[in-house]
Formats: sequence, structure tokens, C-alpha cells
Amino acid sequence: MSILVTGATGQLGRRITQELLTKTSDVIAMVRSPEKGADLTELGAEIRVGNFNDRDSLRSAFDGVEVVALVTSKAHVKERILQQENVLDAAQDAGVKRIVFASFATCQPDSLFHMAPFYLYAESRLRLSGLEWTILRNGMYLDPVADWIPDLIKMGRLPYPVDSGRIAYVCRDDLARSFAAASLDDSHAGEIYSLTGPESLSMNDLAAAISQATGKAIPFETVSENEFVEICRMGNEPEVMIGILLSMYRAVDQGEFAETTRDMEKLTGRHPMTALEYLQQRCGTGK
Repeated sequence: MSILVTGATGQLGRRITQELLTKTSDVIAMVRSPEKGADLTELGAEIRVGNFNDRDSLRSAFDGVEVVALVTSKAHVKERILQQENVLDAAQDAGVKRIVFASFATCQPDSLFHMAPFYLYAESRLRLSGLEWTILRNGMYLDPVADWIPDLIKMGRLPYPVDSGRIAYVCRDDLARSFAAASLDDSHAGEIYSLTGPESLSMNDLAAAISQATGKAIPFETVSENEFVEICRMGNEPEVMIGILLSMYRAVDQGEFAETTRDMEKLTGRHPMTALEYLQQRCGTGK
């Protein structure tokens, strides 16, 4: 079975590609710049060039492919919808059998998250495409929190514009294992899985895990949206991304990321990491 991973040099796509290569040699990494996929070539992946905005390049990349593990770009809603159309049309033209789609937890009509309309559209369009499909709704990534730890230590606090919301954080490594499992097994066709961590954490819970992993006291502090915007700007976050983040944390307080499931365990046969386990791994303080 030939499996192509889109966005294969991105943070999730690269991990999916690497995980697949531990299970099969028939893995194709779709990239925009071949030089960025050099390490994947060394691991055994075939490199093909494709661009979500170029339907012809996608048809060429998808030639002979049975399964596409679809990780979309970071474009905003309108552009990403057009890219999704290109992917589906190219997949049909190339004879792709099934698409395993990276959706998101907030795929619901009343979501406060700004990107939710894309995921609503993309899931519906995929299900009506005539292709076989598997939908994996990713929970909120814990990885960026770990990336932020050096700054959190400097600030001496965990500042988010959240009141009582909870998050079932998940790490990209666990997501990659789930994507690989779903891509390799056609019995997952027609299924929707919600991929979450094993625990629904309050911000105080998260702060406690960070404090334990780092050995530093880093309490949670609710901040206003205006203060959070300034914190993001100091970290050189793009303005568009700041707006998306604000909408995401509004969705947190609406309970959109609080649900936990065992879908990841069903797919992989193993428990996803807890927040503390992952943070200790990243900080080098785990057992």
C-alpha cells in the first residue's frame, strides 16, 4: 500500500512520515522544497514535489498513491478551502483510494474558533467526495506549551486569557502514531476519531505539571485578552495568528477542548502520554 503524506516537512507531517517509515517502506513525502526533505530521503521516503495551490502538481504527486494522509497548510479559511478543492479533485483524477484527514476538535457549527468553518467545510466535502475517508479530529497540541517553557520560567507565570476552561492536551508524537495506524489499515475507512490526551486539565493543572517538570514555581495567571496580545507581540507572533489564538482560548472557555476519548488507544493500542509525562520528557526530568 503506497501512502503519501502532505506537509511532510511540517511539525506533524514529518512525524507522521517518520512513524510510517517504521512500519512500511512504501511512503511518499510530499514537499514544496525537496531540500527540506533530505532527512526523510535518508530514512527511506520517496520525495515528491506538490503545492496545494497547484492542482497539476498535486495530480503528479498523487500518481499511483492509494492513501493520502492529508495535513493541510496554515493558510486562512478561504485559501485553505480552495486548497482542499484542489486536493480532492487531484486525488480523484489520480485514482487515490482513501484520504486520512487531519481535522480539529472544534469541528462544530457553534465553535468560537476562527478556523472551525474550514474544518466543517472540509469534513463535509470529503465525506461527499466519493473517495473513501477517515477523519481524525486532533485535540490541542501540548508541544507549543513545552516550546514556551524558557519564556515561562523568565516570566515566572503561565499567562492565558482563560477562566475555567479545560483542555485535553495531546502531543504530536502520539498523533503521528494514530495517523500511521489509521493510514495503514483500511478498516478505518468511514470512521471519525477524536484524538485527545488522557486527562482534561485546568490551567492550574497545567501550571502544576509545568512546575513539576521544570522544578520551577510557575503558577497560572488569568490575563486579559489585551495583555495576552502584548505577550504574543513580544514573542513576535504574527497578528493573524494572535487573532486565531484569542478565538481558540475563547473556545477553551466554552468547553470545546475539554472532552477526553480513548480513540487514540483504540488506534494504536497504547496510552497517550499525560501532560506531565510529555513535559518531563521535553525537560529531561522524567524517569
